[in-house]
Formats: sequence, structure tokens, C-alpha cells
Amino acid sequence: MDVEAALELAKRLIVAQSGKQLNDLQIYVLQGALEGKTLSKIADSHSYNDSHVKEVSAKLWTLLTAALGESVTKRNLRSVLEQRLRLEEQKSKSKSKLDEAATANNTSNGQGVVNISLPELSDSCNKYQRGVWIPNLRCRKVWGRDSFSEELLHRLNDPQEAPILSLCGSAGYGKTEVACKVAMAAVRKDLFADVLWVKARDTEFLDGKISQSERDEALSWNQLLQEIAHQLDGCSVKRVHQRIKEEKRLIVLDNAETAQLEDILPKLNEMLNPSRVLLTSRFQTNASYVGLINIPPLEENCSYQLLQDEAKYKNVPAILQANTEQLQQIYHLSCGAPLALHFIVGRVLDDGTLEPVLSALEQASGEVEKIYEFSLKTAWQRISDVTKNVLRYMGNSDAGVTKEELSGARQVQESDWSITRRELRRWYLIEDETDAKGKLRYNLHPWVRRSLRGGLVDKWQLSLQEWEQIAKWKYDID
Repeated sequence: MDVEAALELAKRLIVAQSGKQLNDLQIYVLQGALEGKTLSKIADSHSYNDSHVKEVSAKLWTLLTAALGESVTKRNLRSVLEQRLRLEEQKSKSKSKLDEAATANNTSNGQGVVNISLPELSDSCNKYQRGVWIPNLRCRKVWGRDSFSEELLHRLNDPQEAPILSLCGSAGYGKTEVACKVAMAAVRKDLFADVLWVKARDTEFLDGKISQSERDEALSWNQLLQEIAHQLDGCSVKRVHQRIKEEKRLIVLDNAETAQLEDILPKLNEMLNPSRVLLTSRFQTNASYVGLINIPPLEENCSYQLLQDEAKYKNVPAILQANTEQLQQIYHLSCGAPLALHFIVGRVLDDGTLEPVLSALEQASGEVEKIYEFSLKTAWQRISDVTKNVLRYMGNSDAGVTKEELSGARQVQESDWSITRRELRRWYLIEDETDAKGKLRYNLHPWVRRSLRGGLVDKWQLSLQEWEQIAKWKYDID
């Protein structure tokens, strides 16, 4: 999403509706919300009191609701403005076609009589587009999930199954990617009229629970309802129940562990049939109307395919030349988690050899979260301070950021960006994504974002002895 374009659109609509210009703080709040920042972060960045910023933001959402003619909250602000930007772009293109047709007819008609043949509007203008809310896949290719995705789609389409299915498992096993594949297939095979996709917030956990400081940001029932209403052509919240009952739709709630499920699930269950719900969650729920499906680890041969593909893509000879025993060791160390496999590729790429990587990873053997932490710790100790600052900034944003945003926030200079991006990609710490306007944005895996927000990286500092050991491994120094 083009934050600057969305900001200007919101300011213009508010002026047109109320005749009022936004003040500096309102602009700070609006821009920060569009960039995915929490209200506390916005307040801290501009030296305002938290409670004052919350009060200002509440009035701002009221202004935007009146200006856009539909309910606007911090939660749905980006999607509302993104849809409005798309509509304006479509109208602009249609007008350009009309102008071109008029000019062509003016030029060819010697009598000065204009016979305009209206061009056909694109499907996006005259036909309802399905599946537009499904996010793009975060990785280049999803390995080893085809049959599992087909089975999950079959269960979602089975009227004898529970109306809500929860895809559960630890971070890094590809729950969101599987949900994307299922959602795309649901539309492609015409099994559902459409897919609505709501992403709960990426947030940190303390002892398996959302930290108290983040509880206000957890997705509530009202926020979910407003987001669904927005995706249903901006219908009123009161009509959501009726619309969900009218046609068979698939509702995906991603990162459901950060939503207020104890309140959401019973209310959501009441409006289903024929529609269905798919949750992705790190935790399980015990509700009788929720079917639990644990995401399995990748099969061994699929993990080898992933490793070979990434090694070719990143040019990592040490993995391409690995023998069967070494590949088996990598698989068992990774616990079959795609994220762990990617982290291992990044570590081997930096070291240039499988050893001492495999020996070092043995310390975390059997626990995938320890593999993640071990890999991130190594990356954090080796990347530059500029790259660390970029990561911290991205960790405090709820959404992907552009190069321009990072530069504007003085996190990285234009001349340093290519080096910083290369470091982040080398360690698989960022993911490329394209927004609705085709603009490239950079995002973090939810586990990486949680680690940054939770302060995990703050305790890591490489010792001189460790630096010397790294030099010996990488440069064969005795």
C-alpha cells in the first residue's frame, strides 16, 4: 500500500466532508496507523501522552467514518483506504479510455461530429472480483503441502464437519501459506462464493499469553465484524449475519491466537452454515464446534527439495554438495519446519560450510523454537548496526514497510539500503511482498517480529572469543 497516497486521500476526503484540515497530531496518528504502528509507539515517537493520542485517534476514526460513509477503525483503516484507492484508480483508467476514444473520433471525423464508441470496462470495473482479500504467499514456493491443503479444503467443504476448523501448530511450519493455498483453491474450484481474510495482529507472548501491554490491540468481535463488513462490499455491520447466511463463504482468521477467541468464536458460530471458518493458530481451542487440525512437519524428501531449491537460488555450494547423511541431519535438526530450514540455509551461506553449523545446531536439537532463537542470535551478532536499526523499526510496525518509509524515518540512507537489504535477505529475516498498487514492501515473519518486540535480541552481544572463532571458521585462520 502506498502510505503517502492513502494519507493524502484521507486528508482530502475529510476536508471535503467536514471542511476541516487535520492538525499535526492527527496526521501523525493517521500516518503511524497506516504504517502499522501501535498508538503507544506513535505517542512515544512524537513525545505525546498515550491517553491523549488514544483520545485524538478515536475522534479521527469518527471523522473518517463520516468522510468515507463506512465504519473506520485503526484495525481496518489500511484495507478501507486501500480499497478506495483501487476504486479511484479504476475510475481514472476508465476516464482515460473515454478521453482517448473521444480524441480518436474527433480526429477521424472530418465534419467535426463526434461519434464516441465507449470502450468496454475491465472485469475489475463491471464484475465482482473474488479472492481479492487473499494475501500473496510469503515465500517463493511452498513445498510439500499440496495433499495436506487438498485434504483441508475437502474438510472445509464437507457439511458433516465442524463449521470452524483450526489449523494449529508452532510458528514456522507454514500455517498461513497452507491457508493461502486452501483459500485460492476454494475460489478457483468454485467451492465457495468468496474468501474473506482477516489477519489478527502479530504480537509478542509472555508465558503463552498476550502481554498485558498488547491486550488492547487484540482483535475483538466488533473489529472482526467491521472488517468482514468492509470486505462484503462495505455493507453495514447489521447486515453481516444475513450476507454470511446468503452465500457459502470461507472466512479465514489468521494468527487467531492474538484474537479474543473466547468472545469471537461463539458469536461467529451462530452465523455460519453454509459459510465456513478456517483459523490459523499457535494454540488449540476446546470449543465443541471447532475441529482441530495439527499442521505436520515437512516430509523428509520435501525438506531436501526445499534445501536444494534455496541452495541453487542463493548459490550455497555447501548444501548442494551435502551427502545423504548431512541432509538427514539437517532435516532432524530442523524438526521439519520450513522456517528452520530457511534459517539453516542462511547460516550455511554466511559460514560457507556445513561445519561448524551442524555441530552448533546440535545444542538446540529437538526444539524448533530453540533452532529459531539460535539462528536469529547468530544473525543478530553478525549483521551491521544499520541493519539492526532497520529490523527494530520493522519489528514495531504491524505491516510491511517500503524503502521510502525506512529512508524517511532515517533508519537507513539510500546509499546503504542495498547492503542492508542483502544482509537481511542473506539471513532470511525479511520477506518481499507487493501491495495492491504493485509497490514492493518488506515484511517480517511473525516469529521474527515477536522476537524483536519481546526484547529477545537485546540480550545478545558477541564476545571477542566468539568473533575469533567465527574468523577461524570462515577464513581458515589458525
